[in-house]
Amino acid sequence: MASLFGAAGAGLTGYKMNKCVGAIEEFEFLPLSSGKHLHLTIAVTGWLCSGKYSSFQAPWCSLGECGEQYCLVWESRFLKDLGSAMTSLLDGLVSIVAQEALKYTVLSGIVTALTWPASLLAAASVIDHPWCVCLNRSAEVGKHLAQVLRSRQQGKRPVSLIGFSLGARVIYYCLQELASDQGSEGMVEDVILLGAPVDGSEKAWERMARVVAGKIVNGYCRGDWLLGFLYRSSAAQLSVAGLQPINIRDQRIINVDLSSVVKGHLDYMRQMDTILVAVGVPTKEVPGASFAISQPVTVKKRTVDNPDRTINEQQVTETHDRTAEKAETCTEESEDMNNVDSISGGGRGVGGVRGQGRVGVAGNIRLSGVA
Repeated sequence: MASLFGAAGAGLTGYKMNKCVGAIEEFEFLPLSSGKHLHLTIAVTGWLCSGKYSSFQAPWCSLGECGEQYCLVWESRFLKDLGSAMTSLLDGLVSIVAQEALKYTVLSGIVTALTWPASLLAAASVIDHPWCVCLNRSAEVGKHLAQVLRSRQQGKRPVSLIGFSLGARVIYYCLQELASDQGSEGMVEDVILLGAPVDGSEKAWERMARVVAGKIVNGYCRGDWLLGFLYRSSAAQLSVAGLQPINIRDQRIINVDLSSVVKGHLDYMRQMDTILVAVGVPTKEVPGASFAISQPVTVKKRTVDNPDRTINEQQVTETHDRTAEKAETCTEESEDMNNVDSISGGGRGVGGVRGQGRVGVAGNIRLSGVA
């Protein structure tokens, strides 16, 4: 049993980095659920802000109580700096006209430096440094997470990974690191990456898919101008997974368009309960025995014969409205920030799912559920 659940049965709960490893200052796991289960999930938060979302656990409070769940605590000092920087940047954008212009800048697919407003570029110094620091550290944290999984701290149980923004980047680099090892095939059960600031090329995703036994969900929003702006220096040279679908023939990689839920990059934290429903993860609001889109409240399956058939958005909207009524604001500042950040609407309905070679749904994926 010790080998099944980890060293002395402690598993990830007993793991904490005792000293700095390379550029990493903080790395440990906090439980999101109680008890031991045969499947476990690790959730990775992308940044921290003040108020309601000041903890790593906060975005994941709506996860369904099934299976063994942890959140990864990493580099909190830098993630708080990033959250403050994003707030400061968005507080400076008071013109709705300017916001709409930013949205269409990203939607046009032309995100070179010449297309961004001069006023926004002038304010870039507020966020560029903390963003670059967190980009680098998330890659290092991802590699360290790979070492933890490689050492079987979790025992010989299947692990599923879910993360948003820089948390998704942590998972991406974890998988890339594991892909360099022989014998790592199938070490990870299922993966969900939301608004991921990572390379969306076919080659990169083919490489990391070798490590995953189940499916990989790429949740994206084409009109996420903040992600496009943060990635402006390199977005012209590479595709960004959080802004567009992954064009790949591997049918296990599922693209989910979250444009009707995610109105801006910060919504990946604020609207997580609705996003989880959209990608088929059981929540306390919409429970399920396993991670599968079998509930009628989530997206409808589309067929190959008619891939452009309209998705039944009304049921998803009802869930969105129900969860929105329960949502609390982070602070008075975040209310203003919400008005500023909600600029990237349009696109397909919630859970508009695309796949190269087929059209499917992000179903039959187990995320700390019971088979």
